[in-house]
Amino acid sequence: MMLQASRTSYICWRCATQRATSAVVVPRSGTRLLPRANPPLWGRALATVQHPASSREFSDAQLRAQEEEEEEERRSKLPIRERLRIWDEENQDETKAILADYADSGELSNTITRPQNVTMATFEVTSPLFDGDELGDLRSEDANIKPGDMVELSSDGSRRPMLAICLGRFNGYEHYYTSSGKWFTGLGVRTLFVVQRFVEPAELEPVINELPSSATPLEAMNALQDLGHNPSRATGATLLRKMLQFSQDAEAIYQANAGTLDASSAFIGDPVKHRYLTLHEIAELLLPESYQKDGKFEPHALYAVHRALLLDEVFFRPLRQTGHKRSYLFEVSPLSEVRIVQRAEMLVRGYMGRLVSGQEPAPSVVDNFIKDARKLIDQSRETRQWTKSGIIGPSKANAPAPAPTAHQWSATDIQLLRFIELWACYQKFPSYSRLQCYGSAILKALDRYRDADTLSASTGWTFLQEVGWIPSWEIPARYSIRFPGVEIKRGGGYVRPHFGNLDRHVKSDILAPMRKTWEGVTAYCIDSESTMDIDDAVSLERTSDPNQFWMHIHVADPASSIRAQTPVAKYAELIPETIYLPGHFERMLPSSISQERFSLAPDRRCLTFSTLVDNDGAILEHKITPGILKDVVYMTGEDVATAIEDNREDPVVGGAEMSLGPIPSPKPAPRRMTRPGDLNSHQKDELALLSKLGKAIQAQRLSRGATPFFQPRPEAQAYFDHLPQHERDNFLGSPGDPAIRIAYSHRSGTDLVENAMRLAGETAAQWCHERGIPIPFRTQPHAMQNAALVQQYTRDVFYPLLHAGIRPDEHQWRQLRALIGSDEITTTAGPHFTLGVSMYTKATSPLRRFSDLIVHWQIEAALLEEQRRGASLVGNKDDSFLPFSREQLDRMLPMIRVREKQARALTRADGGDQWILQALVRAWRFGEAEIPETFRFHVVHVHGKRSCMGRLDWFERPAILRPDALNNVLKMVDIRVGDVYEVKLKNVNVHANQILVEALRVLEKSGDDLAVAPEGDKTEMLRA
Repeated sequence: MMLQASRTSYICWRCATQRATSAVVVPRSGTRLLPRANPPLWGRALATVQHPASSREFSDAQLRAQEEEEEEERRSKLPIRERLRIWDEENQDETKAILADYADSGELSNTITRPQNVTMATFEVTSPLFDGDELGDLRSEDANIKPGDMVELSSDGSRRPMLAICLGRFNGYEHYYTSSGKWFTGLGVRTLFVVQRFVEPAELEPVINELPSSATPLEAMNALQDLGHNPSRATGATLLRKMLQFSQDAEAIYQANAGTLDASSAFIGDPVKHRYLTLHEIAELLLPESYQKDGKFEPHALYAVHRALLLDEVFFRPLRQTGHKRSYLFEVSPLSEVRIVQRAEMLVRGYMGRLVSGQEPAPSVVDNFIKDARKLIDQSRETRQWTKSGIIGPSKANAPAPAPTAHQWSATDIQLLRFIELWACYQKFPSYSRLQCYGSAILKALDRYRDADTLSASTGWTFLQEVGWIPSWEIPARYSIRFPGVEIKRGGGYVRPHFGNLDRHVKSDILAPMRKTWEGVTAYCIDSESTMDIDDAVSLERTSDPNQFWMHIHVADPASSIRAQTPVAKYAELIPETIYLPGHFERMLPSSISQERFSLAPDRRCLTFSTLVDNDGAILEHKITPGILKDVVYMTGEDVATAIEDNREDPVVGGAEMSLGPIPSPKPAPRRMTRPGDLNSHQKDELALLSKLGKAIQAQRLSRGATPFFQPRPEAQAYFDHLPQHERDNFLGSPGDPAIRIAYSHRSGTDLVENAMRLAGETAAQWCHERGIPIPFRTQPHAMQNAALVQQYTRDVFYPLLHAGIRPDEHQWRQLRALIGSDEITTTAGPHFTLGVSMYTKATSPLRRFSDLIVHWQIEAALLEEQRRGASLVGNKDDSFLPFSREQLDRMLPMIRVREKQARALTRADGGDQWILQALVRAWRFGEAEIPETFRFHVVHVHGKRSCMGRLDWFERPAILRPDALNNVLKMVDIRVGDVYEVKLKNVNVHANQILVEALRVLEKSGDDLAVAPEGDKTEMLRA
């Protein structure tokens, strides 16, 4: 239906109901601009009927109509380009940005004027994430993809997935051949579906032979593909036929079971709880056993289920951030949550339909919600400014004011708020989902966000802050990185299911008769003064041989009183690591259990991992003993280093630091700390010898290929000491803002502790392996296949940089990562290459890490069984006496790994980064701290013509430079990896975890001999 305006131009009803915008809408990067007719649409008189007019008016109207008809006839004879030029000149007053064809992560793509097709696709690739000096458990599984494997390529911004076969890695890039006959390169893709050994390597050779030389630079490869230099479809016919046949087989299974697959939620959904299932588990619920072969589903059957699940935008959501290489976990929404989405959709559609129809009946529940929300927004803006930065501004109140009375939302209001929470906080809906528009429609109806570039989820996040649903300093990553089975407490913390009084499940010590009292031994607990849960200590015992010593690592022992199947264990499993996210600290175990009962102290129990070593660092013997500590000394790592004059050498990064708000003084330690001057000569000698032995052991590991590296990274600390501390459910008018301090992380002054803790993990793994005890072993199978290459690369590239105090760049990290692969948690022992050990597990933090608690349960059950038998279990094959059989652990470990990765990503990746961005917004927009006016921007990747990625010289923050922000300084085609530009901030978006910059001038140009460019977080589909 078209409505006629007072002029000759016509406006569709969708445009007629659009909100008013500012005089000029600044285009986003990669967007096209559609001129808007003049005068503005909202100022026009829209009519569908004619009213009587006077004869003079009628005569004037006739004259104007005749003139316009003549002008239209004249213009109709002009060439189309000339007509468009004239129209453009007449309608320059306003422009309206449309969405980009290629959407960046977290942004919406253009599905309005562009049909989605496979030649336009962008596919997610991984970015390096490192966990301290262990290279981390945060990496995804793409490194395990091998030549001949088939993967599904997908993107948040596209409904249309594509199959592709990995051709291999050449010149640092992985090459893929897709089911559309296209070839593209990347440095690792994120995929939800993998078929291993889909084709034999020999079948890849014809396609590989048509690829450019492995020495071809990235720019040349892009140019060759733009010119159509791709492997021909005739050459790839074998691969194309196999992928087509696979798709057809999957489609046939889907069609045969469409009734079940399309209604899968009825078979799987829980009324009130989220469920978390692997693809294999879901297939067992939905498909008949006839599709199984040897007890396993065929890949095309699994793919049929996989595609059916992704078609549902509400019930099923893959946990993309935390996948497992064998099968990603799917979050299945409860029926109650689905009803909220359906209810919101019905209400918004009804509201919008009424607006379009022009009807004005009695106010609806949506009208009441909008009216109340507007009042709260206006009230919020009296003290806090709205911004485009995915966060509202700091409080402008000079003195704390009484908190306003909490608004009483109706039941329907709560449903609409919960829908916006699902959309903006949990980011539950894909970017291409129709459900995105309902959140935007609510924001549009509020008429309070005219200055927003788009009514996206980031704007929805600020809306929830303004109405007091979440506090102004909330961290978006808490919602997007969701722990299975755990609810998020608005304002801080988490809510686990109620298990009653957990203290009553703590029983007596099952190892009491076996415990050794460590008389005459000083146990050194070396940790920071602020640490609350002390779970490890180290001691030394001399032997009759002056060259051999027992190194004892004493570990807190909660497993001896907490049984594996009790509510306490289930409580700990839900959040399997203590969360150290500032403002949202969450213990794995309740403080009444971890700190008050089992934190190491005199006369408290421990489990001791003992290793006999010589002066050269060779391991001669090991044992595990339950014990009770007597003499305990608490020290910081810096004080130990001072006492023994041990200076650790770390890469020099710089001492940059920034703070805003009142930073409180350090709190006194919760225990008596020993200072260097308090130690006697014997204690100093013991610490010095422990340090020397640890260095000798580490030297042995280095000779076996260990990769020593600690990458100092910027970390944020938030302080709430000056704010009112009380529980609240309404955050409107929250007084003040947290103080934030940003500084680079650093290790303690000595490496004594980390060398000892790794030794304990190695000892625990060896002890359990000898006895056939299944535990969560940490392995790197891919690294062992490339052992020689890893050793060569670390020796020739990494070590020289580290010794020179230079941080390896992102390309060097990616090269090492490709050689090492990912870490695995498995019940089968295997080498951990980067630690330089034949097998390894984590066993020294049972108060803070659930997998360590599992190791202790298994070990202590084995100790009891050895006492019962009166003989060692070495060579044992039986697991019937253990709390967890091998089969049980194999089922548990994928979920444990998911939860661990979530905890690390929340604390060390997105969650911590968003605190830094909050500080940046407050410093940049509100002047709460000094920051540079301009920054150095070092280019690390170029996304074709869309954007380039780089790092700022401000705490190494990643930033994006887009074509509309080049300011004629240079063109996108001239940008090269390694270039350095002077830039200034254009926008900082905390919700999107994004910094946008604009160019001011070129500072440095990279050399022309750069052959390989580091990848960013996506790779663009290369087109013929």
